[in-house]
Amino acid sequence: MVESKKNGRIMKGVGGEYTILLEDGVSVLAKPRGIFRNKKVIPTVGDYCEVEPSGDPDIPYVIVSIGERKNLLVRPSVANIDVLIIAVSTLDPEPDLKLLDKLLILCPKLDIEPLIWLTKTDLSRQKADALIKEYSDAGFNIVESSHDQMLPDEKIHEIFSGHTVGIAGQSGVGKSTLCHRLTGMDKIEVGSISERLKRGKHTTRHVELFPFQGGFLIDTPGFSSLDVDRIGLEEEDLLGGYPELLRIAGKCRFQDCRHTGELGCVIGESGISEGRLARYREFLDIIIVNSKKYGK
Repeated sequence: MVESKKNGRIMKGVGGEYTILLEDGVSVLAKPRGIFRNKKVIPTVGDYCEVEPSGDPDIPYVIVSIGERKNLLVRPSVANIDVLIIAVSTLDPEPDLKLLDKLLILCPKLDIEPLIWLTKTDLSRQKADALIKEYSDAGFNIVESSHDQMLPDEKIHEIFSGHTVGIAGQSGVGKSTLCHRLTGMDKIEVGSISERLKRGKHTTRHVELFPFQGGFLIDTPGFSSLDVDRIGLEEEDLLGGYPELLRIAGKCRFQDCRHTGELGCVIGESGISEGRLARYREFLDIIIVNSKKYGK
């Protein structure tokens, strides 16, 4: 009897070989059909796929189709994320709020729910409270942790249950530590802070999906930098990352107000912090310059 096709999900991909978790809970190795290369489609961690027997005892399955993607992050390459935990440290390393805001812009564009995770709050309670106020006032969900207190079990269950969850942020803020503590898996290395550079050493070597709490956990390396001009953002995308500005939609004197000092702008009614407003305007300038440069 010829074995039929099976449905599964790509959990890991290394050197052109993919680990597939089948619907029955069995993990198998598979290689993609050549047709994907011809169509310039690259199977990606997080993809739902269909496999069939290959006849090769070493790699017994072949990927024959890839399901429609909810979303796709290009770098790092991962598909079908429901929630993105954006990790930010209170101190050591200094919080990269520009990266945080970029990720908050990207999430609604890709239909991903963002959750800000503020780490190392024990290092400066005053700074932690200021960051929590700034982003909670903006309308974002925030959780916090310290050296002695990780995320509560009930919050972890709420975040992960039935969802595919990615973790992103600067190196050294505790992403791999969180993955290790949540799963207890030794495969995920725990990084340390470089005392000389005061920047985290990047330790995660590839994207991998782990079954967790009825859903999946992804450790997503590669988010130590994210250029606005390289992730395809348009001017209208910016507002998704700045809910404060949506509050004043239609209130300014001019309907096309960009909130950069125009006559009759009511930016003062938005409640946006000075830092977030400055970053919004910086991103807007980049997008406008690129738009003129490439004739968009």
